[in-house]
Amino acid sequence: MAQNSDTSLGQGNGQGMNPSARKWGWFAAGFRWFSLFVLFALIFGLIGMAIFAGFEIGKRQWFLHSILEKVDQRLEKAVIKVAPGQPAIFSLERRASHLIDLEAEVAKVPVRRVSPYHTIRENGGGLTSFGSDVLLLAYDGRIYAASSSEDVRSTEITVPDTNRAAYEALADDPSNTEYEIEAGYLRYNDLVKFSGPNGPSLAIAYTEYHPDRKCVTNTVALLPLGADVNSINDVQAAPSDWQVIYRTEPCLPLKTRHLAIEGHMAGGKLVFEAPSTLYMTSGDYHFDGMRSEVGPGIAQDPSADYGKILAIDVVSGDGRVVSMGHRNPQGLTLTPDGTLYTLEHGPKGGDELNVVRDGANYGWPLESYGLTYLGASAIPGSLSYGRHSHFERPIYSWVPSIAGSALTYVDGFHPSWDGDLLAAALLDGSLFRLRIAEGRVIYSERIEIGTRIRDVHQHNDGRIVLWTDDRAMVFLTGQDRQNRSEVFAISVQRQGLSSHEAKRLETAISACAECHSFEVGDNVRSPSLARIFGSEIASSDYDGYSDGLSAHEGAWTEETLTEFLQDPQSFAPGTPMPNPGFNDNQLIQSLVAYLKLVSESF
Repeated sequence: MAQNSDTSLGQGNGQGMNPSARKWGWFAAGFRWFSLFVLFALIFGLIGMAIFAGFEIGKRQWFLHSILEKVDQRLEKAVIKVAPGQPAIFSLERRASHLIDLEAEVAKVPVRRVSPYHTIRENGGGLTSFGSDVLLLAYDGRIYAASSSEDVRSTEITVPDTNRAAYEALADDPSNTEYEIEAGYLRYNDLVKFSGPNGPSLAIAYTEYHPDRKCVTNTVALLPLGADVNSINDVQAAPSDWQVIYRTEPCLPLKTRHLAIEGHMAGGKLVFEAPSTLYMTSGDYHFDGMRSEVGPGIAQDPSADYGKILAIDVVSGDGRVVSMGHRNPQGLTLTPDGTLYTLEHGPKGGDELNVVRDGANYGWPLESYGLTYLGASAIPGSLSYGRHSHFERPIYSWVPSIAGSALTYVDGFHPSWDGDLLAAALLDGSLFRLRIAEGRVIYSERIEIGTRIRDVHQHNDGRIVLWTDDRAMVFLTGQDRQNRSEVFAISVQRQGLSSHEAKRLETAISACAECHSFEVGDNVRSPSLARIFGSEIASSDYDGYSDGLSAHEGAWTEETLTEFLQDPQSFAPGTPMPNPGFNDNQLIQSLVAYLKLVSESF
């Protein structure tokens, strides 16, 4: 039996086999591996075909597009849990700033999208005021009106066509394979209501494709309004009711490098100055010698309307170049003293705030504080590296970039803010309040909003309105800061503290305030204590929680706060919170009672 066992084991290990058996064994093993290879290749091939098919269906909007779009919309609602009538993804209630608190109302706007995840090609648009309403021109040309977060509606205004369908048709023409077609970049950029010599009008700016010449322009069109029209509800307009008063020159040819049309580089922001001047920012559409055919940047061509600030007469339609050397000026505002400011979206670093001076050259692409996107190197052909000494300097620049998107002058919002500029940012998801004095920025306050801000506008009634890439309009009002001295006094009275006990409590609160903010949402350095009572433990957006505290379940109550303040390390091992040294249980109880009152006061 032992011999048989050895023979059996030897055969199992391939020993003792005749050559023919071994050869067939190798063949069988090889066939299995080959089968697995074919199976995996088939699976990945099918996945690739499905991705390609989905791309083509979305791009060309074939017969399955409408079905897949409905499925996508349902998935979006399921994933982000958006209730009907609520803003998509984004919500905001209150934000603290350095001088005031901001109360927010958020309204969802039913802007159509192919996908909820596009951040560039399906975003854009601008805001203006019309009586009691704020008007929104979305990227796709639809105009909405809103007086509050509870009142958002479509208007009866149809705008001129960008000729998007003709541009999309290029993708189906085999003779145009050298072009990368992305229809969403053919967008509407801004609108403004104004009263000129011929009465009130609406003006819009958009990228227009000209199929007969295969080129694009930055186009401005006007819709005359009757002098007795006081509400947008009384306005009905077809595309034929608009008058095109200006098209930039020359008509830009389609690019064979990168995208054929880069409409997100259009600028297209508008501001009116009485009696008859409409200023428009006109970007370089990436005709910069880097993302276009090699050559000089169009922003330095004095005969071209791109990379320029333009002044257009709304009566004659005549236009002129005010300044040049701009890349993608997406913000434009005019102050009461006639100063014109632009917020320029720079490359990688180098977003700029500029005072527009007639005849000035701001240097792009010969000079910039920014770098190339690819490789983070010097701009090709630039005259300096990290300097701005040959051309008009910005009065402020952001390094790294914030992706500046809009700009407005503040007047009548809150006394502590009046006279400041508000710059909006995409990448940073914040507002920047800029205090200007003696021709320079004295300080810049970052106010985190938490989402990409496409436009910022001050309404007739003083409210500041934001348009975000989450398809939300945000109405902001300014409120005086909470007087925490009053809250402290109430807490002392309710607890019946003696003068000595009150002083000890005040000292403890001051110690907490050295690291923690008492402002809602201010969790940058440490978690805010503003609404800590009753909140889930380690639930704010502060990113420095220890593993020990993050693993803790439950809410901050009198019991959990007391336990934490008595011994932070015992409560949450590894927490960076030092032992506050509150050895008196009475003091801890007073502090917890104060924190509870603070939370209730918001």
